[in-house]
Order: sequence, then structure tokens, then C-alpha cells
Amino acid sequence: MSVEKKLKGKFKPKQSGTAKEFVMYLIGNGYSFSYKENDKTGDITIDMSFEYDALFDDAKKAFDSMEEKNNPQMSIFEEEN
Repeated sequence: MSVEKKLKGKFKPKQSGTAKEFVMYLIGNGYSFSYKENDKTGDITIDMSFEYDALFDDAKKAFDSMEEKNNPQMSIFEEEN
């Protein structure tokens, strides 16, 4: 018997700057991925496959961190403090 588990991740950055940072993170960590940009809307999708839950969790954590960092509303809150 052979069992294979593959997780798929679809990342859609909403903040400008996140796509480039995330792609650099993926390349630096040896991930394989596909990058698609919609010609009409400019929306970006980064698709990946993962063999382990932990790899997906690491990539999602990095992505979420980049989205938060690149969110202009977050910088307003930081300036107030």
C-alpha cells in the first residue's frame, strides 16, 4: 500500500509589496511555486504544494506577517503609539 499526502496552498496578497517579499521568501527557502497575475484585475495568486503541515504553517505564518507589515492602516496605529 502507498499513501501520499499533498497540501495545496493558494496565497492571494492584498497589500502591495507582499507578493515580492513572499516570492523572495519562497525562493530563499527552496519552495517550488507558481505565480499568476490576472491581466484584467492585477490580482496575484501564488500556488504551492506542501508535503507536511508544518511547511504550510511556516509559509502561511510568513505570508500573514508580510501582509500585516505592508498594511497601511497598521502603520497609522504604530505612529499613534
